[in-house]
Amino acid sequence: MGGGRIFPVKKGLGSTDGELEMFISINHSSPLGNTIVKNMSISSGEVEKIQITSLDNFANKQNLKRVDFIKSDIEGAERDMLKGARNVLKEFAPKLALSTYHLPDDPEVMEALIKDANPSYKVVHLNKKLFAACKRK
Repeated sequence: MGGGRIFPVKKGLGSTDGELEMFISINHSSPLGNTIVKNMSISSGEVEKIQITSLDNFANKQNLKRVDFIKSDIEGAERDMLKGARNVLKEFAPKLALSTYHLPDDPEVMEALIKDANPSYKVVHLNKKLFAACKRK
């Protein structure tokens, strides 16, 4: 993976590998920003095709030995990212900081996805964010 500690990867995270349409907002006052979630309305903008991968597939292909932390504010696609991270959550139990304000049921759905993958997680909801961690052994 190279000598650096941080490297950009031009892919989105989702539940599977593939290609999706990203809706690019050109309305700078829009609270949505860019999104792959089709049920969110963007009044003006463009569509760009992007490659996505699951975190599980990415970790496997890169032969990652650990994942310590996941921070995500991906405009409503957090639950898809979690669906594609089941093995990472189970095996590595990274600390999580996720936005939960994009869809009305985000807090409940995202907590259920996390605990289904790894019941050891303790989840705290604060200010439209979800924080989760497992006790270290």
